[in-house]
Amino acid sequence: MKCLAAHASMKFFLLFCLILLFSRTPCDARCYFRPASKYGCLSNRNLYVFGAVWKTEDCYQCRCKMTAMICCSLVLIPKNYDRVNCVGLFHKKSCSIRVVKKTNPDISCKVYNGVG
Repeated sequence: MKCLAAHASMKFFLLFCLILLFSRTPCDARCYFRPASKYGCLSNRNLYVFGAVWKTEDCYQCRCKMTAMICCSLVLIPKNYDRVNCVGLFHKKSCSIRVVKKTNPDISCKVYNGVG
């Protein structure tokens, strides 16, 4: 009985990894997942049908699969920029971070890489 449960868990984990692999671009994405119910996926008191894709208020794109709800961040976080003279400003409406000069937010700073 234990062997059968372990086999089912391994199949679910493999399926989850394949979904993540093919549903996002190759990057260091921040994702989480929750098990689905037999009716769909529950997020923020809303029930989504299997196959639904939606954007959350906190900038995650979620997908409702038969086995799980998978949500990954839409925000690219700048990592390599001049932190002494520049600052990142988060824009919730566009789910983006703009790096600008601390002394003049109208001037953008150069960003060399990011994670998202």
